[in-house]
Amino acid sequence: MDLASPSAIGSTTPNTGEFTTLSANNGTITTSSPAFTLAQTWNAAGTTFTALRVNATDTASASGSLLMDLQAGGTSRFSVDKGGAIIVKASTGLSDRSISGLGTTSGFSIESNSVYVLTSNQYSVRFNRGGDLGCTLRSDSAFGITSGNADVTPDTILRRDAADTFAQRRTTNAQTFRLYNTFTDASNYERGFFRWNTNVIEIGAEAAGTGTQRQLRFPLGTVTASTPLSITQTWNSAGVTFTGLQFNATDTASASGSLLMDLQVGGTSVFKIIKGSENSGDPLQGSGIFVSANRNSFIVSTPTSNTDCFIYTRNGGGNFAFGMPNSSGQIRLNGTTVLTAQTNGNITIANSLNLGGTDLVFARDAANIFAQRNSTNAQTFRLYRTFTDASNYERLSLIATRTTRFAIAAENAGTGAARSLEISFYTSASDPTSTDITDGCFSVWKNSGTGTIKLWANDGGTMKSVALA
Repeated sequence: MDLASPSAIGSTTPNTGEFTTLSANNGTITTSSPAFTLAQTWNAAGTTFTALRVNATDTASASGSLLMDLQAGGTSRFSVDKGGAIIVKASTGLSDRSISGLGTTSGFSIESNSVYVLTSNQYSVRFNRGGDLGCTLRSDSAFGITSGNADVTPDTILRRDAADTFAQRRTTNAQTFRLYNTFTDASNYERGFFRWNTNVIEIGAEAAGTGTQRQLRFPLGTVTASTPLSITQTWNSAGVTFTGLQFNATDTASASGSLLMDLQVGGTSVFKIIKGSENSGDPLQGSGIFVSANRNSFIVSTPTSNTDCFIYTRNGGGNFAFGMPNSSGQIRLNGTTVLTAQTNGNITIANSLNLGGTDLVFARDAANIFAQRNSTNAQTFRLYRTFTDASNYERLSLIATRTTRFAIAAENAGTGAARSLEISFYTSASDPTSTDITDGCFSVWKNSGTGTIKLWANDGGTMKSVALA
């Protein structure tokens, strides 16, 4: 066939170099014999050649019109629609696939080292070899995994919340992230988890089957910050009793020395909270600082003997006491001086750890009344002006040790100077009456009207006085 001067094809007379309709039917063949072969020789470096062109003027056509349609047995296998989309016949049981060029509604685009997936004329997915690009999604896209085929709505979704912020979320459904140490199957594993459980965030470790339950640890490494681990909360409800930190151990079985908490410095315990009661014997020897849950003891030292610790304890009687191990609430102040809070409410000071050595007692006699008393033993109260040691001082003493009387005395010893004792008088416009001075008491009284100063005494309601000249 001479395409330069073709003969008539079909029912019309062609123009030079043109024909109207071309059909070829080679019939049944038993060897490869292409029905249509075109051959050209391109020989001009400055010319952009086109081997095959179909130019359809689309004045009006159906939406399914094709620029090309390759068929096998009358069934389309490969076609190009009038919009430029390539339609490839799929395997049995699947839908046909459409591959569109850049600028169409959806499809694929291959550019440089990247393959793009386009949806709604936008780059939705990018596949790139090497670098940080890899597989890249649009900001409003997500990576979803379904429980079955890919055409099922995903139930696990990973998204971008913001720059450098990766999110696992799916509307209001609580999420769980799992990091496995080992995995054989769904019944045999070791894993850590980070999850929401009934509106509570949980971090933990779990195991099943042949897996071993592992520790949860927070190694902070070498730090230079003053507070390497900080927990903050804002409490804002007056009717709620808050708890800042809670640890709840289910003690199905454990050794007696098990600890609820053990704070260490350089591998040495400095603060412990034991799970229950102390050990028998002398439990505090070398045990460091700890709180006992059921004896409510608080020890703040690292004792080597039961005389070297300071304990705050709430004993079985419901009283608060300060004490040594195996004692009734004592605090060692210095040397052998011991302060004891007794169960009757008195505070005592003794010169030995033996409660029988108590020789100084402070008590509450009544509301607003503070007392120093110890059975029938006469007491002395001393108010010091200076004190160097027991042989060098200046002091005022209120003494009840005299056989038949009390005394107020200014005392001194060693380098201390003798000081005078001053008692101020009361000034009034008139002399006192029996209601001004208690029966059996006296007062120095100045009558500002007469200018006289007298020592007045109430003797059974009768006022008696002596003038002071």
